[in-house]
Amino acid sequence: MGVLLVSAEKIKSFSEINENVDEALLLSNIQIATDISLQTLLGTKYLRHIQNAAENSTLTSPETELLQNYIQPYLIQQAYYESLLGIYFRVMNKSVIVGNTVQGSAISTADLKYLRNLVFDRAQFYAQRLMDKLKDNQGDYPIYWSQSSNDGMKPSKENYFGGIHIEPGVRRLPPPGIKGYLDPSSDLANPNCC
Repeated sequence: MGVLLVSAEKIKSFSEINENVDEALLLSNIQIATDISLQTLLGTKYLRHIQNAAENSTLTSPETELLQNYIQPYLIQQAYYESLLGIYFRVMNKSVIVGNTVQGSAISTADLKYLRNLVFDRAQFYAQRLMDKLKDNQGDYPIYWSQSSNDGMKPSKENYFGGIHIEPGVRRLPPPGIKGYLDPSSDLANPNCC
């Protein structure tokens, strides 16, 4: 287990998680978010480098910015997402329970699913921001870009998203003459134009 790149206190400060939530629950989910999700984005070699540099105070200026403005916001949302099930369900000695308190009662599983989807969408936004930052500033993060399959898990260069994504920018038609595409200068009245 490496150094945690975000604290439980920071997660409570920058999410809807109440201050009375057990810190141990959050710490375990920070680790899960780091091992499963952040390692997928950064790759094993670069994640270990960032953890070691953060622990030893040897982060470069671009790495400090990456950690504070990109990695930590992502980890806050991803750890929040991972924590929601543990907050809702408690695995006890004799059963799994859903908690109720004098302040209120537990939400339904449908409401929990809705909440988790909202938090997951936030995490995906921050994941994309992180990947865009690394892509747009390749010279600042040479270790990230020099990873190979011998270094453990390679970083994912794509954000897995189940919805529709349309890349911003100008749409271009393919060059004229490519079969199956309409040439912009075609005579649409001609029955053989397509």
